[in-house]
Amino acid sequence: MTRALLPIAVAAIALAGCSSEDPADTTAAPASTSTAPAAGTSSAAAPSSAAPAASGSAATGGSCPVDAATLQKAFQANAEVAGAIILGKGFKDISCYQGYATALTQPEAMDTAVVVFKYDGTNKVWKALIGGTDNVCQDTVPASIRPKLKHCT
Repeated sequence: MTRALLPIAVAAIALAGCSSEDPADTTAAPASTSTAPAAGTSSAAAPSSAAPAASGSAATGGSCPVDAATLQKAFQANAEVAGAIILGKGFKDISCYQGYATALTQPEAMDTAVVVFKYDGTNKVWKALIGGTDNVCQDTVPASIRPKLKHCT
C-alpha cells in the first residue's frame, strides 16, 4: 500500500511546486561553493515516458510544468551531474519557467543542492545541466528567466 501511494505523493508535491508563472517566495539554499559541472560533455538524457504538459511551444515554456520523476530521469542520465550531487529521497520544490526548471535534492545529513534543468524541444526531453549549493543558475540560466525560478535568485 505504501509503495502505491509514494509515486502519487511525489507527483502531487512536484506539481504543487512547479508553475509556468511566478514562483512562490522561498528561502535560498544553504551557501556553499560546491557545484557539479555543466552538462556540456555528458551523455544525452533518456527520453521521458511522461511528456511534460504543453501550454505553448517548448521554446516559450510549453514544457512546464514538469514532475519529479521526469527530472530524476534527466538527472540520472547525466553521469557528471548525478555523480557530483547526492539526490537522497528525490527532488522537491520544483520550479519551472520557459523551458528551465530547478529542483532541490533531499539528502540526509548533508546540504540540500539545487539542480538546474533545461528542456530540449527538439528531442522532447529534459536535461540536467548543473547542480550545487551556490549560484548554480548564474552562468546557466538566462538573466531574464532567473527571477522566475525558485532557487535562482
